[in-house]
Amino acid sequence: MRHFIFYQLLAICALVLLSSCEHDEPVNPIKPLEERTVLVLSSNGMIYDQTGKLVKELPNCTFASEIISDGDDYFVAGVQSKERVGYWKNGKWNTLHVDFIDDVDHWVYGIGKWDYYIYLLDIPNVLKNSGIFPLEDFHDFIPADHALRVTEGTCYVIGYELTGEESQYVPTLYTNRNKDKFKKEHLPMPPGAVTGECQAIYAYDRDHTVIGGIIDRRPAVWVDKQYQIYEISHPELLEEGSYPVGRIDAITMCNGHIYAAGFEHNENLRLVATVWTDGVPAPYVYDPNKAGTSQALEIYSYGDDVYVLTSEYDKETDALMTYLWLNGKPIMSYPDIEAAGFTVF
Repeated sequence: MRHFIFYQLLAICALVLLSSCEHDEPVNPIKPLEERTVLVLSSNGMIYDQTGKLVKELPNCTFASEIISDGDDYFVAGVQSKERVGYWKNGKWNTLHVDFIDDVDHWVYGIGKWDYYIYLLDIPNVLKNSGIFPLEDFHDFIPADHALRVTEGTCYVIGYELTGEESQYVPTLYTNRNKDKFKKEHLPMPPGAVTGECQAIYAYDRDHTVIGGIIDRRPAVWVDKQYQIYEISHPELLEEGSYPVGRIDAITMCNGHIYAAGFEHNENLRLVATVWTDGVPAPYVYDPNKAGTSQALEIYSYGDDVYVLTSEYDKETDALMTYLWLNGKPIMSYPDIEAAGFTVF
C-alpha cells in the first residue's frame, strides 16, 4: 500500500512538472526571417505579401481600416458593402453579433484580440464579441485611426478631445478597468502647453502603455502616462506658423527601445517620413531626389526586428509609392497602394 501511494505521488509530481514545462513554451515562437509572412493592407481591402504579390482581395469590402495577426491567422477590421462593421478572418467576413437600433453610420477605428475575444472600436462603443460597451462622455472625443489596443484583457482606446477653445485639443485615453466600463482620462502635458493629441499606442503586460502623438506642434510620447517631448530636426520651424513640426502616428517597442514613426516638416515645409529611436529622429525616404512628401504609416516589432511602412509621393508625377522597410532598409515597394497598415507573423 505504501509503495502504491509513493508511485501515485511520483506520478502526480511528474505530471505537474510536465505541465509547468509546457506552460513555459512560447505559444507563438518567433519564426526565422525566411519563414515569416508580411501582409500589407490597402484601404480598399487588397492584401499583399512581402514579395509584392496580391494574396487576397477582401470580398464586399467598402473600407478596410487595420490588420492584426494572432498565430497564423490574420484579422482585418472594416466596413462591408452592406454598411455593417465587422472583420475578415483569413479573408472570410464575420460580424460581432450586435444589433444596432439606430440610423447612425457605423465605422471601425481599430481591432484587437485577446484569448477568444474580438474587440472593435465603433464610436461611441467598443464591441466585444456579442457585447456593446460605451465610452464615457464621448461627445467631443475624436479617435486615432488605429485607436484600440488590447493586452491581457485590458482594452485601451486613444484619441483627443476638443476643449472649449477653438482648435485646442487634449490627449485622451480610455481604459476598461471595471468590467468593460470605459473610463476617460486626459494625459498630462508640460506647463503652458495648450493642445495635444494621442495618435498611436503600444500596450503590453496588462498595465503598461507607450502612446505617441503631438504636443503643441512637436512629437511626443507618453510612457505609462508620463510625457516626453521628442527631438526634431528643424527646431527653427517652431518660431513661426501653426503647422505641426513633427508628429508620431505609430509606435512599438523592441528590446527595451521605443520606436516611433510619423513625419517631420523639412526646411521646405514638406512632410518627411521619420522614425524616432528612443527620441532620436531619422528620415525614412526611399528616393530623396524624387520624393515630394512622405510619411511613416505603421511600425511593427517582431523578435529583434523592426518593420516600417512608409508612403511617398513623386514630386513631379504625384504618383504614390508605398515602401516596406526592415531594420532601416527598404525591402519591397508597392505602387499606387493607399496603405492602411500591415502585420507580421
